[in-house]
Amino acid sequence: MNDDAARMSSDYEHFLRLFTRDQLRVLAYIRALVHDHAVANDVFQETSLELWRSFATFRRDQEFAAWALGIARHQVLKYWRTRDRDRHVFSEALLAEISTAAIGMASEMEPRQQALDECVGLLSDRQRELIQRFYGENQSAAAIADAWNRSVHAVYKSLKVMRRALLECVETKLGNESA
Repeated sequence: MNDDAARMSSDYEHFLRLFTRDQLRVLAYIRALVHDHAVANDVFQETSLELWRSFATFRRDQEFAAWALGIARHQVLKYWRTRDRDRHVFSEALLAEISTAAIGMASEMEPRQQALDECVGLLSDRQRELIQRFYGENQSAAAIADAWNRSVHAVYKSLKVMRRALLECVETKLGNESA
């Protein structure tokens, strides 16, 4: 393998490590600004491509999440500019303000995300599957209820109980860390 190919492979591996760590944060940021999940997923894909294309400009001494959210912000702005016919378009000033706040919160969210990951790990396999189906795969409660032979109400109740338990677990873990 020549030096260029080895460097490219090393850059790609470094990018993947950083990107996989922060991709959910980037997606959540995009979904906060683009409420149509299909469109948000498209913007996320464009953002992912732009992150890789621009990775050579990423300074290794800066926080990857902040850099990635900055690129995501540009992709969201690009999307909203093309949607200027829509009466619900946010001004660029508002998007800039939201972006600045989200980038500032990125470092604060890492301990919360770690605590949530630990708490989700404490759930049963069935509970984790429910979370994956509902939040990860965006399946409707009706689809999950049908697949599991349960009522829609039972699915929503399970989600409510798990959300409350996860919130309490995360707050306990964060409280223990700050004490």
